[in-house]
Amino acid sequence: MEYTYLELLCYLLIYSFLGWVAEVLFISVKDRTLRNRGFFNLPFCLSYGVVMDILVVILPTMKGYLVARYLTALAVSSVVTFLSGGLSKRFSRKSLWKYQENNLFTGEKRPLLLGLAQGLLFLVAAQVLHPLIFALVALIPDLAKIIACAVLCGLLLVDFIVIMNALRRSKTEEEVQALLARRTEGKRSFGERVNAVVWKRINRAYPNLDHMAPAEKTVFARGICWDKLVWVFLITALLGDFIETVFVRYTAGVWMSRSSLIYGPFSVVWGFGAVLLTVVLQRLADKKDRYVFLAGCLIGGVYEYMCSVATEVLFGTTFWDYSDMPFNFGGRTNLLFCIFWGLLAVVWLKGIYPYLSRWVEKIPPVAGKILTWLILAFFLLDGAISAAAMLRYVERITSPEAQNIIQLFLDQTYPDSLIEQVWPNLRISG
Repeated sequence: MEYTYLELLCYLLIYSFLGWVAEVLFISVKDRTLRNRGFFNLPFCLSYGVVMDILVVILPTMKGYLVARYLTALAVSSVVTFLSGGLSKRFSRKSLWKYQENNLFTGEKRPLLLGLAQGLLFLVAAQVLHPLIFALVALIPDLAKIIACAVLCGLLLVDFIVIMNALRRSKTEEEVQALLARRTEGKRSFGERVNAVVWKRINRAYPNLDHMAPAEKTVFARGICWDKLVWVFLITALLGDFIETVFVRYTAGVWMSRSSLIYGPFSVVWGFGAVLLTVVLQRLADKKDRYVFLAGCLIGGVYEYMCSVATEVLFGTTFWDYSDMPFNFGGRTNLLFCIFWGLLAVVWLKGIYPYLSRWVEKIPPVAGKILTWLILAFFLLDGAISAAAMLRYVERITSPEAQNIIQLFLDQTYPDSLIEQVWPNLRISG
């Protein structure tokens, strides 16, 4: 099943609302009180919508693999839930909910059972509920869907700005309590009134709110932060390209480009994979190797499968096909490579990352911050150019003649010969 971007946006909003309803009902029954859960003031929990959007795209490609579908739902729901908690903590400087303790990848029994049940619920929703949602959305005219999505996205953007303003103005617990204590005063600005409403809602929704301690600024990229992850991506993308190049030379006897980008020997799959394993599996760093191995197998296998589907959906291309290997899943991944991901997770989390982390933290703060933004800008530009060149390569099959100046530039600068040299395994889907 292929969906348009408009349909996926509709599903995102619908499932975000349904997820909010489910969470409010669960908390109401559990705590016997009504609370507006989620990060937003509006009735939306976007993490539910993101999970369902991913699943409705990926699961239909897994025909006949019931266990694989469940493991995919389990991995996607657990990772997205964990990352959403981390993002809310990053934005609010508060721990709204204990996403680290109540996650599948903690190695504890209770979070494991909750994660297994959550994965099952998402799988049932994708298999049973989604056909109904699909039919209802299909009945709505496209113009009505565009207007509704535009209005709701606009409201969510305004809501996000309001929340961020309240969080920025009242960072410490003392400032929050002082703001709430003044909520009955008559002489207050409109902004103070809005901020008080936001914090009143947050405190009511999360009565056990944990405030983060002020961040220490004496060390560059302390702990797991944005700067650290940019460097992790850079180093592992470079290392991954080198490993794949040597592996292909050893197994196939040829030197072959394994880069994901036009400029530079960088494997985006390895880079994002290392970032994902670093963020999600940190709670398992002190656990036994088998826990890290199993989590790495699950996350790595699903991640590789998702990358294959994403390139096919976004660019109409495929970069690998494991159909000739035993125990493969639609040719997108296989059991052997899932085992490799598990071993890589153990080696990375227990051996390489601690040393890499300490090395990055030794970079002078000012120089490190400047270099981080330069690295990020480079990858964004390189990624945009690579995506445009790949799309034009596919488009040239049906439209070889350039129709505008951009296509002419892409044709002259990135001809078929260059694309096939950079991505020798690229195949056009269908």
